[in-house]
Amino acid sequence: MSSLKTKCLKSITVLSLAAALTACVNPVKEQHNSLVGNWQIVDIQGQAISNDKARLIFSEEGSVAGNNGCNNVMGTYQPVHDHLNLSPLATTRMACKSAAQQDAQAFTQALTHVEHFLVKGDALYLTDMQDETVITLKK
Repeated sequence: MSSLKTKCLKSITVLSLAAALTACVNPVKEQHNSLVGNWQIVDIQGQAISNDKARLIFSEEGSVAGNNGCNNVMGTYQPVHDHLNLSPLATTRMACKSAAQQDAQAFTQALTHVEHFLVKGDALYLTDMQDETVITLKK
């Protein structure tokens, strides 16, 4: 009888641990899922961006692609809680009008400061180490 009781307690313990681990993983998966999608860049370090081409697209598989207002960009990303690990983004090298070129340069510069992300409604905020917003995007 004691052996059966021990087996039942071990089974309950294993199931409890599995449930606890699953609960820990779900918020991370939820954060990742909230990042996935097509985001238009609307603001870079306080400057409004009106270029409709300027956008980032985060895939479920961990790739990021888009346009910095002038050139196509591509790379990879990995969210860890609220931290965003971005690979250096490869870009095309097209000649662009002055305003688009300035947007592209501002984007590239701002991206070097991105450490965290926050999804709030239809807005994505890419923030620096002090959680100051450096790039704002909208779905």
